[in-house]
Parts: sequence; C-alpha cells; structure tokens
Amino acid sequence: MIEALVIRSALNHALENGFSHLHLKSDAQDLIRALNTQEQLKEIYSLLFDIHALAFMFSSISFSYIPRSENAIADSIAKSVNCRLISPLSRWI
Repeated sequence: MIEALVIRSALNHALENGFSHLHLKSDAQDLIRALNTQEQLKEIYSLLFDIHALAFMFSSISFSYIPRSENAIADSIAKSVNCRLISPLSRWI
C-alpha cells in the first residue's frame, strides 16, 4: 500500500511540474504487474484507480519492475524518507 501511495504522489508531482513523459521503476513487483495488466487488487483498489486516472494524463507513461538489489541508491533514499515520516507520527500513537 505504501508503494502505491508513493507512486500516486510521484505522478501528481510529475504532472504539477509539467512532465508529460514518464518511466517509473519500482521494486514492488506485484504492484507493477497490477499496473501493467489492469489487475485489480482489492486491498488497494482505490489507489490503483487513482494511479490509472493520473496515468492517462501523461503523453506516455510506463511502469517497470526493477529488483531492489539493482536500485540500492533509491532504496536507501526511500528508507531514509520513511524513517523521517514515521518518526514524527509515532509521537501521536
């Protein structure tokens, strides 16, 4: 679910910044498969709907799976951001 939220946010950000062509790579293999095959995952149905709606706003868009082992820099950044986001929230739980 978190990866789907991140992809939706990335698409919004790309559109807000005038990008019309996008190639998004992720290590979330099931999510990428669902996006490429229009497969419906009931746990994240509304997020998939949002992502597909945003994807139609691009002139071209593609989603590719990339193993985490081949994307160490992005994985490190994502973990760092995740820690920063979760840490302030833990005070409220």
